[in-house]
Amino acid sequence: MPRTAAPLLFALLLASWSAPMEAVATEAAVPVEASPVPAFDEDDPSRAVFDGLRFLGGIEVDSSDDRFGGLSGIEISGDGRKALLVGDNGDLFSATLDYDDGILAGLSDVAAYRLIGADGKPLGDKESSDAESLRALGGNGLAEGSVSGDFLIGFERDNRILQVRVDDKGAPVTAKRLALPDAVAALPENKGLEGIAVIPPGAPNGGAIVTFAESIVTEEPDVIPGWMIRNGEIRDLGLKRTSDFNLTDIVALPGGDLIVLERYFSIFSGVAMRLRRIPAAALDGPQPMEAATLLTAGSAHEVDNMEGVAVHTDAQGRTVLTIISDDNFNLLQRTLILQFELL
Repeated sequence: MPRTAAPLLFALLLASWSAPMEAVATEAAVPVEASPVPAFDEDDPSRAVFDGLRFLGGIEVDSSDDRFGGLSGIEISGDGRKALLVGDNGDLFSATLDYDDGILAGLSDVAAYRLIGADGKPLGDKESSDAESLRALGGNGLAEGSVSGDFLIGFERDNRILQVRVDDKGAPVTAKRLALPDAVAALPENKGLEGIAVIPPGAPNGGAIVTFAESIVTEEPDVIPGWMIRNGEIRDLGLKRTSDFNLTDIVALPGGDLIVLERYFSIFSGVAMRLRRIPAAALDGPQPMEAATLLTAGSAHEVDNMEGVAVHTDAQGRTVLTIISDDNFNLLQRTLILQFELL
């Protein structure tokens, strides 16, 4: 498809999209096919360094299973091999990331499980199942070789965070609702909780949960509202919004800095992605916070509706960001998984 036509088609599909009907498939296994994304810059395929990041590689993933798509949150194991992903239709996916000489080359062992609510029952309609973020509760990602553990899953529409226990297959076992400020429940239906970070132990504010809404939702201009939950206390945060980008996810680095993933869309210029970095100390400073831009990428780059980001440290000691896109279950959008080294 010509890139010049993509913005209009993307807009039309977003305008007309509605959540897919509940999939007929009930088996956990999900067949997928992955093709490589060898270059990030289409105009200069040999280019690897983009401001504060180095492109390591990526894949585009397709599936014949109706459940696979709408991916909006991701968590990665310390060795970069195991992944847990959440879709905004209420499904949780476990998977293995495959590498060829250290470069992301495929996705295998994919299985899907329906999220459950605090009552233990599978989530129902879009209002209750619009999951937008996923983070391991301990702040250190998945344990190596495993997808089990306790996770925080953020939802918009019915704005809430569930703490979900997942077994070694990736299936939810129990769930409970976290206490949040009244301001969270009052967020607009489709501009609700969009990102969750858990500060790693040993970093400033270690163990704290940080969550942000998608965009401006108050009378305060150009400020994205957020909250930090630590030791039972909840504190208001704010992030300065610039250039009409909306927040889609956040993740904490080992030292406590936050990486912010953002998206911009225009019918004229198409979709763009931006990554910014918030210093750990800013969480305890004056609000709203500033964030330094690491990367801005648009129509000349391999991006789509980038919604989720995770971090791990690879065998070479590199800090690796893994970013996924939400295809909105639209045929003309893509599910991308991209990896960058943080320089």
